[in-house]
Amino acid sequence: MSCEQCGDVGFYVLKVSYGDPQFGKIQKCNCRAYHERLEPRAAKLRDELGDLANKTFASFDLSRPLIPATWQAKPISVAAQRQFLHSAHKRCEAWAETPRGWLYLHGAFGAGKSHLAAAIANSWQGKGSARFLTVGKLLDTLTMTIRDGTTDALLIDLLNCDLLILDELSAAHLSEAASDWRFGRIERIINERLDKPTVITSNLAIDDLALPGDIRAERIADRIAGAAQIVWMPLASYRRIGSEVAS
Repeated sequence: MSCEQCGDVGFYVLKVSYGDPQFGKIQKCNCRAYHERLEPRAAKLRDELGDLANKTFASFDLSRPLIPATWQAKPISVAAQRQFLHSAHKRCEAWAETPRGWLYLHGAFGAGKSHLAAAIANSWQGKGSARFLTVGKLLDTLTMTIRDGTTDALLIDLLNCDLLILDELSAAHLSEAASDWRFGRIERIINERLDKPTVITSNLAIDDLALPGDIRAERIADRIAGAAQIVWMPLASYRRIGSEVAS
């Protein structure tokens, strides 16, 4: 044991008298052992985030230009989009501070869902283990690990990490056309993380993840709906809007 304050655990309770505002409160230790243990996980998260590694709540552009948009043939005004934008930012930041249940972000392409999800992941640095994976990449990686026999190890890590973010979940991942093996991996992750902080982003509302009559997909969608707070982002694409405003 190298740290007398925390015993290399990373946290400690201040020794103060009963009635002191700090009594019983857990403090994070800045000892070397704690940071050395966290660094490999932090490096893995940065690698998984890739181009999103620098995304934070502060860098999320709340004043971004907006133009009238439509969602399922319904017009969404600029004023309404601005409200959705601010609400999504506020709710995601609050959830990151005190995660309760799941968070499901859905909306149009380029709305900023992945940015907010990455900001949640980055805010988790130092709090615990976090993983960030697009669903497609996750399934491809799990498939590749069959060859070297590490599939179970990867799944166990995803099932037990403190925070899991699954980016870009689509109906194709849950449809009858998806292989039983791939669907089974998603089903296991969904089922076994119901009581752990989890974030999912998608271009689809939860009800649209399953085609009518697709019982197994409906079952997964129902479980997500029961676990998650829903954040809707019906915004014009941030990536395309510049050229449309200029034209």
